[in-house]
Amino acid sequence: MKKRKYIYWASGIGLLLVIIIFFSIYTSYFQSNRIPIQSNKQRPSHSMQYLENINKFLHEKDKERINSFIERRGWEMSTTESGLWYQIEEKGDGQDINIGDYVKLDYEMRLLDGDLLYSSRKDGKKVVQVGKGKNIKGLHEGLQLLNEGDIARFIIPPHLAYGLIGDGERVPAKAILYYKLEVLEVAGTKIQP
Repeated sequence: MKKRKYIYWASGIGLLLVIIIFFSIYTSYFQSNRIPIQSNKQRPSHSMQYLENINKFLHEKDKERINSFIERRGWEMSTTESGLWYQIEEKGDGQDINIGDYVKLDYEMRLLDGDLLYSSRKDGKKVVQVGKGKNIKGLHEGLQLLNEGDIARFIIPPHLAYGLIGDGERVPAKAILYYKLEVLEVAGTKIQP
């Protein structure tokens, strides 16, 4: 009987020693082969450079798509420094559009593949206060190039539109937008749609 207790006791101690040895080998092996974690102070410059490179790549791809779209249609469009593409098809004789003006638009907003997203026919005339509100940056920039009565085209890359996430409704993520619009009215005070 004593012999059995001794065997159980010895095997328990032996098992415990095996477990301790296993964990010490396991721990030392994985700590010596682990990739060190960079501190937050070391990461930003590397990460920022990586993000800048991705951003440049995405801008170049957007430019290629826009150029191809324009060439297929035979349009001659101008670009602004920010990357907005525009063409004034018909020049109106009304007043210039400035920041703070209210502008009433007859418009269509499409994707480059032709899918209609928003339009005055479906959604009513659009009233925008230039330089204010949540409307897309490229639209505000483009409107300042126009006069009342102008008919124009804008191609707005994602960084001047709804960016990487879209508008949460009809505009998908990273969408390049094509606007066809007519400036119906320009006023210094609020306009009814």
